[in-house]
Amino acid sequence: MGLNVLYERIIEDLISNHYALVDGFFDEDTCRGLNKLLRQKMKQGILEKAGIGNKSNHLKNDAIRSDKIAWIDNHSIDVFEQAFIQQMNSFSLYLNNTCYTGIQDSEFHYACFEKGAFYKKHIDRFNNDNKRKFSVVTYLNKHRKASHGGALILYTEKGEINILPEWGRTIIFKSDLLEHEVLVSTKDRLSITGWLK
Repeated sequence: MGLNVLYERIIEDLISNHYALVDGFFDEDTCRGLNKLLRQKMKQGILEKAGIGNKSNHLKNDAIRSDKIAWIDNHSIDVFEQAFIQQMNSFSLYLNNTCYTGIQDSEFHYACFEKGAFYKKHIDRFNNDNKRKFSVVTYLNKHRKASHGGALILYTEKGEINILPEWGRTIIFKSDLLEHEVLVSTKDRLSITGWLK
């Protein structure tokens, strides 16, 4: 499937459902490389507890969110991070050219939900900052089972959508429209999460 065909399918799903689920948005080598990088950062203790809110409203609240993160530099020289950013830039450019979305920036971070970690129901747009247009999550979990927990729940007009964090799967959704949560994980749940702005 060509990239334009894939992008058009994603756009159709975003228009119809406000979310799109894509397997294989990133190639196998990129997913493996990113998985290795994330595991290295975990081993080195680079990941930090994530917070909620932004700017002066930023705080850490384990009752709402208990994952750990490490931000990705958009100008990284790592070949796998470059491949990830280039693919997201390509998709953003296509959205701008075909849907006039006005995306000008992006931000992404590695995320690990360790055993017992979760993220309560929330929306991805701040009250004091409306720049986030689309939320993007790519899962980096090999041999993930439903019993390992950590499912993403999207709250849509048509009901709850339960998305398992399976290897290489990418979910894209409107940041300002869909409330969502991450259920408790019973095994490390690895991903890259971020926003097109």
